[in-house]
Amino acid sequence: MQTLRENVAQLVNTTPLVDTHEHLWEEANRIKALSDKGNGRLAAPDFGILLSHYTDSDLYAAGAPPNTIAQVTSHRLSPREKWDLVAPWYPKVRNTGYYLRLRETLRLLYGVDDLAADNVEAVSEKIRAGVVPGFYEKLLRETANIEVCHVNSLEGAIFMDTAQPELLAQDLSFVTFCSLGGWERVAEKAGVTVSSLKDWHRAIDWCFEQYGPRAIALKNQMAYQRRLDFAAVTSEEAAPLFEKLLQDGKKVPAAERKAVEDHLFHYCLGKAQEQNLPVKLHTGYYAGHGYMPLERVRQNAGDVCALLAAYPKVRFDLFHIGYPYQDEFIAVAKHFANAWIDMCWAWIISPEASRHFLSELLVTAPANKVFTFGGDFIPVEMVPGHAVVARRGITLALCDLVEGGWLAEKDVPDMAERVMRGNANEFFDHAGRLAAWRETKSGAKK
Repeated sequence: MQTLRENVAQLVNTTPLVDTHEHLWEEANRIKALSDKGNGRLAAPDFGILLSHYTDSDLYAAGAPPNTIAQVTSHRLSPREKWDLVAPWYPKVRNTGYYLRLRETLRLLYGVDDLAADNVEAVSEKIRAGVVPGFYEKLLRETANIEVCHVNSLEGAIFMDTAQPELLAQDLSFVTFCSLGGWERVAEKAGVTVSSLKDWHRAIDWCFEQYGPRAIALKNQMAYQRRLDFAAVTSEEAAPLFEKLLQDGKKVPAAERKAVEDHLFHYCLGKAQEQNLPVKLHTGYYAGHGYMPLERVRQNAGDVCALLAAYPKVRFDLFHIGYPYQDEFIAVAKHFANAWIDMCWAWIISPEASRHFLSELLVTAPANKVFTFGGDFIPVEMVPGHAVVARRGITLALCDLVEGGWLAEKDVPDMAERVMRGNANEFFDHAGRLAAWRETKSGAKK
């Protein structure tokens, strides 16, 4: 007879996931990068690519020299030369969630249990050979059992006109709309000459009209640069400050820049409400290393409460469980009807914290208020391993609740279905988005 753990694991392992957050390049661009080396923006297609996103941060934290990471992900060295650089540091980091994910990827995709001097060349050959047409579908749906992925593209566009909308739902990034970094490209795309705040509003409006119907959500990660304390600033107050920013942003005081950002952020939330688009916000832990102001991160939960109260008709997807302040985010989900908490990235930041977060949330907040998976990766090869880690954590959390008497064993199937895919399919308009893509494609043919 199977144990409770075995029964729940079997159920969780066969239930599809909705992946609410990735940064995947377009598949065609990954294939092209085999020859043009991604114009220096993507790690070489060898085992170094598995150390290029998040895993590199633990190497830095362990004390590895910065140039070690740069060389390991470069196109200049052979796999064996790269391993010689990594080998002294690898035993110091392989205990973390990032490297647990790495080993699960190695096992699933390349048939080895861990990296070693005698296999890095063979693993690298398999990685390169695997970058072929159709490999996203294979890795995401066939291997990782993922129903659909949401992508916040980092390839340079605010919205990616993907070739695979059935698989890769796209976020509309509104960071540029608020921070004005790269605003010229947006204005050119919209066909608007921007010399005033009203002009910039027109450019933003064009983007929402053009991309909003196909976007799965809005996405903003300004929490990396500032607090999420967006004050109410009127157009009349922001207009002269906006013009000063256009003339010479370097001379504008921080308080005036913040006022413009605050106004534009609220303007975009108004557009989200008009189009019934969910808003995804980065909260909590920072990617990278050596620059995270934890005091500011601690204020994320309190800051978003003001947004939740001001926009009761806008649904917010709050990312990364706000780690390491996840308890505050459980309170937010319990208190506000328009707040959902997203476990994207969290399972590999801290598998144990995420396990306990999920079990605690499920006896505290309504069960529909959590999404349990998002890989948060640029290289697609990393996603299947992360899905294994997430499934293990979901299994453990559900078993904890049953063994503690908080959840009946007969209720586990419904709960697993809900947190792994049901909540996300209820929250996000996957069908409506796909219909808009098909309509756009049909119109283009005409």
